[in-house]
Amino acid sequence: MSDLTRRSALALAAGALVAGRAEAAAPPHRCEDLIDSIGVNVHLGHGGTPYVARFEACAAALDTLGVRHLRDDIVLTGGEPAGQFARIAALAGRGYRFSLVFYDGLTPGPRVPPDKFAAIAHWAGGGLIIAEGGNEPPIAGRRDLPGLSADHQAALFRAVRTDARDPAVQVAGPSYIQGNVAAAQNLAALVDLGNIHAYPGAEHPETGGGGSLARFVAAARPVFGSAPMIATENGYHTALATRSAHLPVSEGIRARYLPRLLLWSYLQGVRRTYLYELIASFDHGDGDPESRFGLLAYDGQPTPAFTAVRNLIRLFGGHGTAGAPYSGDVAITQAGAMPNLVSARFVRRDGALLVPLWQGIDAWDRRSLAARPDATPKAVDLLLAQQPRSVRLHRFADDGSVSVSVLSAERRMMVQVTDRLGVLEIT
Repeated sequence: MSDLTRRSALALAAGALVAGRAEAAAPPHRCEDLIDSIGVNVHLGHGGTPYVARFEACAAALDTLGVRHLRDDIVLTGGEPAGQFARIAALAGRGYRFSLVFYDGLTPGPRVPPDKFAAIAHWAGGGLIIAEGGNEPPIAGRRDLPGLSADHQAALFRAVRTDARDPAVQVAGPSYIQGNVAAAQNLAALVDLGNIHAYPGAEHPETGGGGSLARFVAAARPVFGSAPMIATENGYHTALATRSAHLPVSEGIRARYLPRLLLWSYLQGVRRTYLYELIASFDHGDGDPESRFGLLAYDGQPTPAFTAVRNLIRLFGGHGTAGAPYSGDVAITQAGAMPNLVSARFVRRDGALLVPLWQGIDAWDRRSLAARPDATPKAVDLLLAQQPRSVRLHRFADDGSVSVSVLSAERRMMVQVTDRLGVLEIT
């Protein structure tokens, strides 16, 4: 990404003063909107996985994580699929909300007929809020496949729109990937939400390279038009011995990147990002990416990434804090020497002002499969509009933990910024 693009994004998202030049400050974001933008993938209908064998432990882990939005693929093999939907309904009763994939028959697995929508919504126990088109349909291989995919999407859109009992359910498009995006027909009239799988690979979340979020969004626009975008899969895997073209990162780098990825996606306008996935579905070793995507390892142990995401949600949700309202604002007064600086302003429900700050740079050497040397900390000057009562800096570490430093409660302050997320909490 160019310096100009980064500075423009910073000015829009953070209301910053870049290189000493004042920009009109946009209103701060709401912390609850960030939290609402975070989801995670589950597989509650996949027998032989921890989602089924250890469902209660997975549900308890979700409660600990703090995510309220889940994505699942419908496994429909006959009549009412009592097992999967009993689990979905149980989680719906605890406040979880679902995006469910209606398979189109073009990818492996049974097709989910759109005319089953009403029954599926009923089985989901009130938890269904997004009906999603096919998952990564491989439509680039034959001339008839784009049309078959579009026909399925049209039928799903009609089924949702004609079911008056579930007027709040939105329809997301299919999650086309790679060359299939260019082969897709225009579905703008058949979706409420565009759909991307925006994996950065082993690149950092803010990359301007092949894994750029902006590129994923731009590629999907001819298919979905101006519809708000959701990323129904995103994240990193840690299968360091893989031969897959989907390259890995280490556990520590994943924990460093995921809080940045969630903030970056939100600031770039992605309505919701569903991380892939809650718990590793398999344990086939370090050569298998599908065994190393889980925020929980196959045995249920939390990875550093799980801890990092949990701590991000707790901080922005005010979990266990006793902050006081801060009615002022904050501006960055010197950022000209830091083109990769990313920042924003969020207001928490208790009135505290949160200011995330980080350097959006690459921390992983893809050839040596090792972390790069630590980024040089760079100083950022901050100007507060009013005298604060307290200022604390929350610094995320590669093990997912967060250290807290109490700073002097001054109107002007200097903060050291690295590529590990830091969040100022101003009350």
